Amino acid sequence: MSGSIQDMNNRVNQNRSLKPSSRAKFRDSNRDNIYSDSVPALTKLNFKTVSEIELKKIKERIKNRALRDRTRETYIYIFIVAALLGLLILLLK
Repeated sequence: MSGSIQDMNNRVNQNRSLKPSSRAKFRDSNRDNIYSDSVPALTKLNFKTVSEIELKKIKERIKNRALRDRTRETYIYIFIVAALLGLLILLLK
């Protein structure tokens, strides 16, 4: 029991060392950015544009892949249940 107090003190000291005031910064001195309220400028994202036909093909491909994955998972679950039932029957004989 005597070690638990020491562990608690060690944890408190480790947490204290992680405070931003003593934690290493990225580059230079970025201390003012740690607690600043200003919102950084958002980066404009450039998404790839595709035609409506290509978009429909992509969506159909995603749906087919999801259906195939769901079917595969169903077969795996059926196999596992059948194997467990087989083992259960063998063990209860």
